[in-house]
Amino acid sequence: MLGDGDGRFLSQLLAANGTLCATAVDISAKMLNLLRARCAPYSERLRIMHSDALTFKQDTAGPYDLAVSHFFLDCLTQDQLDQLVQRTAPALSPGALWLISDFNVPEGPLRLPARLFVSSLYLAFRILTGLRVNRLPDHAAALTSTGFSRIVRREFLGGLLFTELWQIDQQSNTV
Repeated sequence: MLGDGDGRFLSQLLAANGTLCATAVDISAKMLNLLRARCAPYSERLRIMHSDALTFKQDTAGPYDLAVSHFFLDCLTQDQLDQLVQRTAPALSPGALWLISDFNVPEGPLRLPARLFVSSLYLAFRILTGLRVNRLPDHAAALTSTGFSRIVRREFLGGLLFTELWQIDQQSNTV
């Protein structure tokens, strides 16, 4: 789990999968405290890393079968996202999956309202957290260039939100 925040998704994932072991990486101590509390019933299957996802030391816990990034990749510049994908791919098992949910500016009539909404979110996060990123990176380009293929995409709110499942090619995770 990269940038899982308060653990809402992870607690549900651990509850639904009794043998799943997870590593949660987040730079925010406050979010990790919320995650720790929410995932307390599954603590024996959870490793929490208080670290920047771009620099955390990957160790012998992998290889991982699944990477998850919900509303996290939009906090990265394109260069940072490229770096994250390149650093994460070797820690994944052949054929591993990457589940992503994030914001999107869709084509069509909702493009302008979506662009304004996403811009206002970036402004709010800049004011509240100091986030310097101000545009959505191209996650598809980063994943595709590292050997991932998109399996499925679901859009919500006219395309403003999306969830995608990507799979790394069997031989491509040796970047």
